[in-house]
Amino acid sequence: MVTEIIFYSISFLLLLCAIQVVTVRSVFSSALYLAGALSMVAALFVLLGADFLAAVQILLYVGGILVLLVFAVMLSSVQQAKLYAQVNEQWVPSLIVCLGLFLLIGIGLKRVSFVEGTVLHAPTTKGLGTLLLGGMILPFEVVSLILLASLVGAILFSRKT
Repeated sequence: MVTEIIFYSISFLLLLCAIQVVTVRSVFSSALYLAGALSMVAALFVLLGADFLAAVQILLYVGGILVLLVFAVMLSSVQQAKLYAQVNEQWVPSLIVCLGLFLLIGIGLKRVSFVEGTVLHAPTTKGLGTLLLGGMILPFEVVSLILLASLVGAILFSRKT
């Protein structure tokens, strides 16, 4: 019962933040609401027992990508932002499409039967670490070399000559 209350409160906060992301006029405020929405998704991952996904969500999205977005907003020209309208004029067709998607999702959820079961929540980080640094060490290192090469390439392309 307590888990359900926590789940519904986190889900309500997630929906509230997500609605604010697309309805607030200020880009900076929208980015802060996006941080809240991404944090609520991480909280849902914690409730589901996916601790590794929650840590990746916080570190990668909230800590990395969103910080870059906030810096880009803060470094952009305030005068230039005032010249352009922040509101899309096609909100009526967007609303119709969204309502149609909600209707399709509702129909799909009515047709599916959900079976309640008990799930043992065990930490997933140890198993993933053992897998990545055990049997999957070669693909893990190949991906790290590809990422290193792309980082070096980005540095070389961004150099001023």
